[in-house]
Amino acid sequence: MAIMKFRVHGTHCASCEIVLERELKTLAGVTHVEASHQAGEVTLTVSDDVTLGSHDLDKLMGKHGYTFSSLSVKHEQTVNWSRIGGALVLVIAVYLLAKWSGVLTFSPNVQSGAGLGAVFVIGLVAAVSSCTAVVGGLIAAFSSRYAKEHPNATFHAKMVPHVLFNVGRLVGFAGFGAIVGLLGKSISLSTQMNGVLVIAVAVLMIGLGIQLMDALPSSYAIRPPKWLSHRIHALSQSDKPWVPAVLGAMTFFLPCGFTQSVQLFALSTGSPTQAALTMLVFALGTAPALVGIGAATSSMRGGGLGKLTKVVGAFVIVLGLTNVANGAALLGFTGVTEVEGSTGAFTPVLVDGKQLVQMEVTRYGYEPNVIEVVEDIPVAWEIYGGEVLGCADTLVVPKLNITKRIQSGFNTITFIPSQPGKYAFSCSMGMYRGTLIVK
Repeated sequence: MAIMKFRVHGTHCASCEIVLERELKTLAGVTHVEASHQAGEVTLTVSDDVTLGSHDLDKLMGKHGYTFSSLSVKHEQTVNWSRIGGALVLVIAVYLLAKWSGVLTFSPNVQSGAGLGAVFVIGLVAAVSSCTAVVGGLIAAFSSRYAKEHPNATFHAKMVPHVLFNVGRLVGFAGFGAIVGLLGKSISLSTQMNGVLVIAVAVLMIGLGIQLMDALPSSYAIRPPKWLSHRIHALSQSDKPWVPAVLGAMTFFLPCGFTQSVQLFALSTGSPTQAALTMLVFALGTAPALVGIGAATSSMRGGGLGKLTKVVGAFVIVLGLTNVANGAALLGFTGVTEVEGSTGAFTPVLVDGKQLVQMEVTRYGYEPNVIEVVEDIPVAWEIYGGEVLGCADTLVVPKLNITKRIQSGFNTITFIPSQPGKYAFSCSMGMYRGTLIVK
């Protein structure tokens, strides 16, 4: 046996490693392949009598946009400050657009059109990204096998495996999404621990967003295990009729920065229902290209796709930064509301010896989101909850140990503020935020 190494160009993420390893292994005389997006290399174990050059690898992998060269070609991974600067400008632009459109205040539920629409768009982009080469490989594997075993089957019969695959994918993403949400809920033991969880998830989301934007060298990338991806691909060789549906569901675990970022967001919701809905909408976004309906969209490659991927990466970073602010609110920091600006301050009215303050929970947050009261005088805090869903159905004031379930209609919280200062309040996930000022 002999070892041959080549420099590979055009990889984007861990999914590229899977594509390279599986396809290069089909070359005659190649017994093992190890690809590394981080190092920009592929290592081939070949028979002693086999000679391969970079042109042989180009011929096989050119359809995926990969090219190869001698390992002697230098491949230095350095920080490109101009690229980072451009990425920062893009992140700011996406933040302003997302804030203007109301996307940043969404909790994924049936009334959150803007937020779920953003998740759907991420799915559309993921469906035409290089990451989908892995999913496309699965589809090609079982469809070609079915066509070979049923050469006289009608078009509709040949479409059955594709339908099963996509149905399995939708059901699997919703089901596994619910489990992810349940996991997020189970480890949210307290408001403070929930804040820590949200910030931890946010940091991972920011890392994935940076990875999608290709703003830092690939050595900083987050990498899932490759063995699971290979096991899923191996399953595609089975002749069982239920395999396409199982494969569709198992694509939840394939490496893809888009999928991982949405999975992390689903985890941060701490709700099985919201997480399942989030993952289902994402899978729906990927469905058109996977079933061939979006053939025209799938033709996007090269620079156009790269720019679109960077925009999505910027959006993931914005979501991550927003979740940092959410977590900070849950930990009791008031500076977040002050930086974002207020919707006006409500001063109390004295009624029957109590300070009466009023606030409404809307789809955009708390109105007003700044409440002023005076110390040592009982407070009656009236909160009107409209059609409240998601995390907005709970209000927490961490430093005052107040947790209140908000029902539709009027809700009242009574307490006596004993210490002047600023107290952050928010929904249970920190998405809706405000400040209580005690004078």
